[in-house]
Amino acid sequence: AETVLLAAQLADGRALIDATEQRVSRPGDDATQRRHYSGKKRQHTLKTQVVTDGDHHILAIGAAVPGATHDKPLCDGLRTLERLPDGAEALADKGYQGLAAQVEALPVCDVASREERARPRLTARTPHKKPRGGALTDEQHACNRALGAIRIRVEHCLGWLKHWAILATRFRCAHDRYTPIMAVLCGLVNAQTARWQAARAAQGAYSE
Repeated sequence: AETVLLAAQLADGRALIDATEQRVSRPGDDATQRRHYSGKKRQHTLKTQVVTDGDHHILAIGAAVPGATHDKPLCDGLRTLERLPDGAEALADKGYQGLAAQVEALPVCDVASREERARPRLTARTPHKKPRGGALTDEQHACNRALGAIRIRVEHCLGWLKHWAILATRFRCAHDRYTPIMAVLCGLVNAQTARWQAARAAQGAYSE
């Protein structure tokens, strides 16, 4: 069954999208090894897309795919934007360029003028990419820094997942076991996150 995120699941209305890769053994036949060879990592990998909110909660993962799959096609294949609630803000890195152009427009009726207008169903943002032979403006640099300050939270979640040795080293099990193992570890990371957030909230209440 397809998972559709609800607005209530996004603690701050944001969905942070990123992908993580893990090294695997070199497949035996040429066709399979080419599909698993990641040019970015320069090794054979499995890739998993992860969606979190802006409060360090892992909300969804995609089934693992061979590492040669690029981030944007993986996002498209999983229909990630379609699974986000109306009004959400989807944030991703430079590997997801073109995401904003895919946002569906919804017809909205203006009460005062009674005119029907189209508005984006949600907002999708990726960093500004430096044009070939050009440079980013100060404003674009500032936007990229602000976006990075929010996106770092999905990076935190990916880092916490890799505290577990089975995700930090070469994956030696059958590939069809990878996604269920990743799902279990996401649940454990979320439980750990809930504990430290509760402890921090209690400490803040005590200090007041």
